[in-house]
Amino acid sequence: MVFGKKKKARQELDGLWNSMEMGCQNNYKDMAHEALKDFEECLERYYQEGIIPQEEYRSRSRKLEEKKTELEGYDHKQHIGW
Repeated sequence: MVFGKKKKARQELDGLWNSMEMGCQNNYKDMAHEALKDFEECLERYYQEGIIPQEEYRSRSRKLEEKKTELEGYDHKQHIGW
């Protein structure tokens, strides 16, 4: 039952992405980095297992790389101006 696995994989990836976005919006730096790491691991695992197709993998990988660049230096050491 590949269809059920694809749906579950997409839901998990979307949930991790949303968790990372929420962490960024609410300034929860550790949560954002952890969710991004989990997203990357799940994406790789699902692709290697053949659960998600190559086109979806490439699309999500591009988004991942963009977000990684955006989050460089996003940590507790940033000065927030007060």
